[in-house]
Amino acid sequence: MVHFEYPQILWLTILIISLLGLFFWWAWQKRSKLLQKFVHSKLVKQLTLGLSPNRRLIKIGLIITVVALLLISVARPKLGFEWQEMEMQGLDILVAVDTSRSMLANDQSPNRMERAKLAVLDLMHLAKRDRLGLIAFSGTAFLQCPLTIDRNAFTQSVNSLNTKIIPQGGTSISEAVNEAIRTFRKEEDNHKVLVLFTDGEDHEEGITGSIEKAKEIGLKVFTVGVGSPEGELIQIRNSQTGNLEFLKDESGNVVKSRLNESFLRRLSTDTGAFYLPMQGADTVERLYSSGLSGLTPNRLENQMTKRFTERYQWPLGIAIILLIIERLLPEAKRRVKNKQNSLRLSTTAIFIILTIPSLVKASAIEARQLMDNGDFSKALEVYERIIPEYKNDSTLKARLQYNAGTAAYSSKNYEKAEEYFRKALNQTEAPLSLQQRAFYNLGNSKYRLGETTQDPDEKIKQWTEALKQFQGAHNLSKQTEGSAEDKDALFNSELVKKRLKQLKQQQDKEQQQDKEQQQDKEQQQDKEQQQ
Repeated sequence: MVHFEYPQILWLTILIISLLGLFFWWAWQKRSKLLQKFVHSKLVKQLTLGLSPNRRLIKIGLIITVVALLLISVARPKLGFEWQEMEMQGLDILVAVDTSRSMLANDQSPNRMERAKLAVLDLMHLAKRDRLGLIAFSGTAFLQCPLTIDRNAFTQSVNSLNTKIIPQGGTSISEAVNEAIRTFRKEEDNHKVLVLFTDGEDHEEGITGSIEKAKEIGLKVFTVGVGSPEGELIQIRNSQTGNLEFLKDESGNVVKSRLNESFLRRLSTDTGAFYLPMQGADTVERLYSSGLSGLTPNRLENQMTKRFTERYQWPLGIAIILLIIERLLPEAKRRVKNKQNSLRLSTTAIFIILTIPSLVKASAIEARQLMDNGDFSKALEVYERIIPEYKNDSTLKARLQYNAGTAAYSSKNYEKAEEYFRKALNQTEAPLSLQQRAFYNLGNSKYRLGETTQDPDEKIKQWTEALKQFQGAHNLSKQTEGSAEDKDALFNSELVKKRLKQLKQQQDKEQQQDKEQQQDKEQQQDKEQQQ
């Protein structure tokens, strides 16, 4: 079956061909009317002797066909594929979704449960390299979907979530945390991440013990609060009458479910993560970009992926042949000189068409030459111009983004360098060796950003992040087959550790001096008051 990289161009092709056909019809009619206006009808055949209307129609048909074939080649048809083994590196992320009846409250649209499921699927689309697993919990918890890279299986598990999936009522977040701990103990020594989607109404004890267990194995618990602090009544359907009724407690009082933000914030903070309320469409994006993407991936595995074979050469080749035929086909007998001119025009057209695919390569070569000449800012502009053209070629796009990061770093635009090195790491088919270099240079960028700030706290934040990236680059170099251990990354790690230690000691010293000065000032004030 034929696949198209840009199927929307096919609709554009239909529109353009229709407009082109209308234009030729209008031109034909207008030409005929003008001819009849200035020449008597009896003389028309004599003056157009040798001209063939059929040949003219054939030429028009050839032009329209050439345009159609060129547009089809631009849509990049693909036929057939081959399996390729790709080395994939990423995180292991368990997602836990609260399935208690409080998730039926509609302070999130359409209700808390459905909004949480949509957010989980958004997270799946962002975590392209990572394995995902799903935990459902209410009064108890169970692993709905083991850690997997199979997005279809994960999606089916998410879509099957509802408030009846676990018979035992209530909300026990500790059970969800314990289930995550049990699952991660079976895995390798990776970053352990749990993302909780819940309203935080924990009616069970034991969460303190679960937090301690999570800290022991290094489990980070990110929490996303679903609901509102003001609370909302819970509507359920009566199984006998089928009518919607408000949920009531054992005493007959209507239950109002409130988002417990303080509890969720403490749970995340105690495990080295953070809390986010579900606000707007960018909540999951902020969760991934600010939290999960900053963790150094250290799980490595091979994955078979389909790579479809490009067939744009076929319609392009046919278009070239038809264009030659159209140029060589006269409407009437022509002189030899005219035929030679037509042949020259055809040759020129063929040259232009054949050079179109190399334009982007030429741009990349231009950027490389600018880099070699030391014009890094201009090289960055060229890379930023051509990168969007490769949105469907992850491997090449990763290389261009890495080169853009290098150009930005060389021009001392460290924020832009950080942006492009991160983008290169997020490409699903980036080669492992390129990932390793991107980690290393991302560490360099974060270190330079720390150097540029005068705020000690911001400097510590940037250097701590740089240390993580250098360690990630060093670890990855040891895992990459045929690659030598990155001693530069190891050296930079030790250097950043040393600078962080010195900076923290300096901070402690300054704080102690400020404290002593404050004490001296207070003692001086006491003496003055006594006198």
